[in-house]
Amino acid sequence: MLKFIFRFIIFLIIVAGIAELVLRYKYGFCNAPLYVSDPDFEYIYAPNQEVKRFGNVVRTNNFSMRNDPLSPADSIVILLIGDSVVNGGSLTDQDSLASGFLEKRLSSTLNTRVRVLNISAGSWGPDNVAAYLKKFGLFKAKLICLVTSSHDAHDIMGHESIIGIDPNMPDKQYPSAILEVWERYKYLYPYYIEYYSAKIPFFSTQKEIDPVAQKPKTDSLAIKIEARRDEKIISEKPDDGGIRKSGIGFNPGYAELVKMAKDNNIPFFIYLHPEISEVEAGKFNDQGDEIISFAKENHVRLVNEFDYGITTKLYRKMDVVHFNNPGQVFLANNLYPLFLDYLNKKQ
Repeated sequence: MLKFIFRFIIFLIIVAGIAELVLRYKYGFCNAPLYVSDPDFEYIYAPNQEVKRFGNVVRTNNFSMRNDPLSPADSIVILLIGDSVVNGGSLTDQDSLASGFLEKRLSSTLNTRVRVLNISAGSWGPDNVAAYLKKFGLFKAKLICLVTSSHDAHDIMGHESIIGIDPNMPDKQYPSAILEVWERYKYLYPYYIEYYSAKIPFFSTQKEIDPVAQKPKTDSLAIKIEARRDEKIISEKPDDGGIRKSGIGFNPGYAELVKMAKDNNIPFFIYLHPEISEVEAGKFNDQGDEIISFAKENHVRLVNEFDYGITTKLYRKMDVVHFNNPGQVFLANNLYPLFLDYLNKKQ
């Protein structure tokens, strides 16, 4: 009996060791992009880091942008600003970002060094972006494009201390990959169990076919996952299934960005990106309508992504708002002629 217990313990140690190595070197655990707190704009990726996570490279420069370092040779600068839709996070490789595609294509077309600076962070609202630009400046930009979504209308900074507390926003690496898997993703396990057990007849609690219950559950599950993964408190609104932020009033960052652009004579426009629930509905929800109304009232150009034929195929699986890699290409292809037109007018 003791011999069996001893062998079993050795077996568990070997399995744990193999799991640790696979998680570290195949999936990039213990190598997450790190965050830093900021008193002005809450948080951002730590500067000057390069990590590989889930097979994707995440690289930041000394201004925490997802770009190579700035250079005196940069002749034309465009600011592409926003939240995780622009940033991509660790599920989007550095070379698959719309900002990178745009840099290469515009530099080739204009035969000069064009920089499309990716100034963004997960769950940032326009007020976060405005605070960042107030602190670091506008980098001699020739154009500013804000990529935003309906939930940003009320995504207002709360200046809560979450870096190093929220497991999705670490300020240091975990000592163990197995520990990281448990700590960072344990909130997902009940929903995966619920989701997949419902597909197995033996475990399913459904007694009869219900048209409502038979509706694919991917969307509702994704909403729950997104709600818990988001860095700020959000809630769901039953009538549209979209993301709802807890901020009171319209986000002041929109007006701040417009003012900064006007004061510095820089063209500025808003690119409004829908959530999956809005794509399925074929229109923006009431929060999106608020952003559209703001743009009209303040004579700001707003580019409606519905006009470009957005489809759910361009979103990540089990997600409600973020582009997959083809979606990043789609964004770049939509912005390229707009950017080029603005730059040609400036010359």
